[in-house]
Amino acid sequence: MIDLHTHILPGVDDGAVDLEVSLSMGRYGAEGGLNVVAATPHFYQIPDWNLVKKKVAELQQEFDQAEIPLKLVPGAELMIDLDLLELDTMEIPTYGDGGKFCLIELPLQQIPMYTEEVIFNLQTRGITPIIAHPERYAAVVEDPNLALEWIRQGCLIQMNAGSILGRFGSKILETAEIMLTHQMVHLVGSDAHGFERRRLNLPEARDALKNIVGSTVARHLTETNPDLILKGTFQATAKPQEYRKRKRFLFF
Repeated sequence: MIDLHTHILPGVDDGAVDLEVSLSMGRYGAEGGLNVVAATPHFYQIPDWNLVKKKVAELQQEFDQAEIPLKLVPGAELMIDLDLLELDTMEIPTYGDGGKFCLIELPLQQIPMYTEEVIFNLQTRGITPIIAHPERYAAVVEDPNLALEWIRQGCLIQMNAGSILGRFGSKILETAEIMLTHQMVHLVGSDAHGFERRRLNLPEARDALKNIVGSTVARHLTETNPDLILKGTFQATAKPQEYRKRKRFLFF
């Protein structure tokens, strides 16, 4: 399995507080069946792509010395902001080969008016935005078809494992299930922040995914698609479907 959304770098953001926590996260993930983990710190807290890559390489050395069989790859979680338009293309953190995909998050409570502008700007640079955990955004909980609009604009969707496991409440779980059953999700990641509550729980979520969308789709969301994203060759083939609320009939 491949987890493309974690905060496993020690002492850089609200994720792993120190190296010992990072190592514990890695051991847990490897024991659960993870092979590759992307370190995706909040970019506003390490606003230097070269520094992120350096810290990931340093943590990989620590994993190797501790005999933790996990490959780390660099990434970052970019908060959507007009400041991204000022960065040189090579300064924007992307996944894997070719720099074709980046992870970008929006505020949980409000979708900024400039969202489409930033998405379009990234796309003109040859970068496909991957929207992080939209099932947690209030606007998407209210209308899951907002995720469908982002897909139609050319974005990919990353869902959090914790959302599928019910860790963020029943409404977000319901939204996650709607998006999954309407093919509005391209990959699932843990968004792990530590070793206890928000850990590398992608293996747990995969079991839940099998019950929702079946084994084949669960494998695509946790293995095949993340692997192709790292290789820079992913192309969406599943056709997302519009969600229509069921009408309620009142009987008197």
